[in-house]
Amino acid sequence: MRIRTIAAAAALSLIPAAGWSCPACMVNDPKTASTYLGMTLIMSALPLLLIGGLGYWFYRRQS
Repeated sequence: MRIRTIAAAAALSLIPAAGWSCPACMVNDPKTASTYLGMTLIMSALPLLLIGGLGYWFYRRQS
């Protein structure tokens, strides 16, 4: 049973279309690309801004 599961996973990994997460990721539209880039930047900056905001709040609270 385990060998069949491994063989099925290996067979599916060889099919490129099975690995696509969504059809919008493969669109060559500049607007879509800029949207993905913008959201990536926002999601990357959000934790840093939250930690910095909490640090500033604690600093102002202690002074």
